[in-house]
Amino acid sequence: MNAFNTVAYSVNWAAVLAVVLPIIKVIAILVVGHFLIVYAVKLIKRGFDKSRLDPSLVSFLTKTIRIVLYVLLAVSALGSIGISTTGIIAALSAAGLAIAVALKDSLSNVAGGILLLIAPRFSTGDFIEAGGDSGTVVKVDLLHTLVRTPDNRQISIPNGVLINSHITNYSREEMRRVDITFQIAYESDAEKAKEIALQTIRAHSCTLTEPDAPMARVSGYNDSSVNIATRTWCNSADYWTVYFDLTEQVRAAFEANGISIPYNQLDVHIKEK
Repeated sequence: MNAFNTVAYSVNWAAVLAVVLPIIKVIAILVVGHFLIVYAVKLIKRGFDKSRLDPSLVSFLTKTIRIVLYVLLAVSALGSIGISTTGIIAALSAAGLAIAVALKDSLSNVAGGILLLIAPRFSTGDFIEAGGDSGTVVKVDLLHTLVRTPDNRQISIPNGVLINSHITNYSREEMRRVDITFQIAYESDAEKAKEIALQTIRAHSCTLTEPDAPMARVSGYNDSSVNIATRTWCNSADYWTVYFDLTEQVRAAFEANGISIPYNQLDVHIKEK
């Protein structure tokens, strides 16, 4: 009787070990692999941060690498205990196909996000205009590009729309040209107005003489005014400062020197018979 119990007891322990040991092996592989992945991703991200890659692209690449490593870790852990991974890979492929069909309307946004990150038309921090919206790029995700407007509103633009839109990037170039047109009365001296405008532009601390010197020329004639077009270069970061300063300062200089800025008017001549 005792011998029978001993044999049964030994057989039970063997069965338990046959079940527990593979589980412990999988858990050990997953735990060790998790810490290795965390460490590897930190090293990769540190290398990306030292590069000149856009922060949004760095975030996308880091997430992609992390997901791929975790999938490989899970497949390796299952394969280590003799489970065939062929069926798992087939199931994942089928699930991916089903998800792709269900989210077909969003795939264009995903494709657009990948294209924007790989072949960027703008970078995080650039001021852009696209599809009637304008603002500073905050982040580029797989589905949307987040833009912050000058009045601090956040706009999410679908990447599928953005990739097919005309995009104006105001921050890509280091310098921009400020074009301002002033209107003076026909009775005012246009040559004097041009000289006053040029003196005011040259006196501004943010205007540049390269790639072209400041310019002021008569550009057209309206019903009640003569147009004086001015052009000057400045650093892109100073554009709005120069634009608003010159708009105010040139007008003040005109008024101080007797150059009239007209308003719309209609002259009526009555002819007596």
